[in-house]
Amino acid sequence: MPRYQYYCEACEKEYTIIHLMKETPEVCKICKVEGSLKKIYPTLRKTRKKTNNKKPGEIVKKHIEEAKEEVKKEKEKMKKEEYKA
Repeated sequence: MPRYQYYCEACEKEYTIIHLMKETPEVCKICKVEGSLKKIYPTLRKTRKKTNNKKPGEIVKKHIEEAKEEVKKEKEKMKKEEYKA
């Protein structure tokens, strides 16, 4: 069964309801007010703001470079250590 997002204008809450396509809920399950539900369509939903202006490729490249530096430091550290057989 599909899930649908609804907004209640009476209590100003947003929640998900699972129902058949041909069904239309009329009563808010939180405040029980009839006729206050409005379906929220995905294109009208709020989207998250980007926290940075970097492209995904730039972020991945940065992490790869950091990992390379860590490996390089570990190799230097291991060269200095003495192993007993």
